[in-house]
Amino acid sequence: MEIAIVNANIPWQIDADALLFSFEKGIIETGSSNRILSRKPAKLIDAEGRIVIPGLVDAHMHLYSTALSFGRLDLREVESIEELKEKVKEATSKVPPGAWVIGRGWDQEKFREKRYPTRFDLDEASPENPVVLVRICGHVAVLNTRAMEKLGYLSHANELPSNLFQKEDGRPTGLIFEEAVESTMSRLPPPPTGLVKEWIKDVLKEYFSLGVTGLYSMSVELEELKLIKEVLWQPDTPTIDYFAYVDSSLMEADLGSFRDLVKGVKIFADGSFGGRTAALREDYNDSPSRGILRLNSEEIYRVAVKAYEKGWQTAIHAIGDRAVLEVLKTVERLPKGAVRIEHGSLVPPDLLDYVSKLKPEIAVQPHFILSDTWIEERLGERTKWVYPFKTLIERGATLMGSSDSPVEPINPWLGIYAAVNRGCPEKLAICKHTIHEKLSFEQALELYYRPAKKHPSLVILNVTRPPETKKEFAEIKATKIISRGRIHEPAP
Repeated sequence: MEIAIVNANIPWQIDADALLFSFEKGIIETGSSNRILSRKPAKLIDAEGRIVIPGLVDAHMHLYSTALSFGRLDLREVESIEELKEKVKEATSKVPPGAWVIGRGWDQEKFREKRYPTRFDLDEASPENPVVLVRICGHVAVLNTRAMEKLGYLSHANELPSNLFQKEDGRPTGLIFEEAVESTMSRLPPPPTGLVKEWIKDVLKEYFSLGVTGLYSMSVELEELKLIKEVLWQPDTPTIDYFAYVDSSLMEADLGSFRDLVKGVKIFADGSFGGRTAALREDYNDSPSRGILRLNSEEIYRVAVKAYEKGWQTAIHAIGDRAVLEVLKTVERLPKGAVRIEHGSLVPPDLLDYVSKLKPEIAVQPHFILSDTWIEERLGERTKWVYPFKTLIERGATLMGSSDSPVEPINPWLGIYAAVNRGCPEKLAICKHTIHEKLSFEQALELYYRPAKKHPSLVILNVTRPPETKKEFAEIKATKIISRGRIHEPAP
């Protein structure tokens, strides 16, 4: 069935006010209303001057973690360790003795104390209940003493690797990094399955209300695959395309029943700027270290070849320039499209030349621009090469916009705002270094709908002109979504 949308604001084609759409082909044609109506479409929709776009796609997020965050402590707005302790104390008072308290979102750079919290801080707030608080990036966490005892970390303190467990005078401080975070989180007791499924559905509904019709979920475990398969079949679940990049532990697993959901595998070449675990070629500006390189190009290649033989794409987390280089070496050795880069955050000129040659796919997270308020402290003059979206596009890379939720808000319009404004209204240091990387509204919007061409859908927004302020971006919603043979009106 062909559907005509008339009286529309079409951002990528200002001389057109109508388009023709079908569920099989997506957008067939744009032009004048008379031209589109001459095709005698089966259905006519008046957009009433509103902006019409393809359905948006979040190209890198973590569905299970985002769903769990609905039932955990949100620590993103905490401004001091004292406030962190108060949040923990309050949460502990609401759960039974001995129950786990789990939270996420703290950032020591935003604390007045300008230091990491330790287990001794948390012990003051919760001496009896085990507590695990994950940093905003997901690559660092802090545990209280009771949590470390329950997990056996204190009784085996001498065996804990110092690059993953911070120690002072041989005693663990409660801070853990990278693989230790992943291992710890996998050992925590999960919430009831029914509750998690409701949280997943809530996440999907929120995405749908924002005009998002496709999700690429990263580091997916078997539990997420089982839950999402059940949730997607429920009649009140939004019609969102879901694709999984599974954790490398599932490479050899029998995933036959999830074949339609699994698109690839996700692995890590390094960590994060915030935790100083992103792998750099030179020392951090504020620390005599170069981060942690978790996989080199040969190790990445071995995984990627095995994935390619299975018909999977390999998505590789690479934030620091050293990690990005290792991934680009792998991209060069495999067929085009076999590998995609996740983040690609620090790309100096020599790596930009490499990008020009290879033209890789890169999933980027524009909202990092606003969250990494401390980036100049970490990188110094290298800040001018961080999140270089405009230059990467000019060099031929295929950029895909994403949130990395729950690290950042799931709202794609806040990501688009960040890509357009580069932190300048907020007077962030990154603005002066990278103002030349600003994208237009149309360019930033295209980051999020480029992958949607593979999954045809159309969205009519609640605005008639491009937003200008952060508040206007934040208030954008979908009024109609045309997808999978139906016209949906998302709940406000």
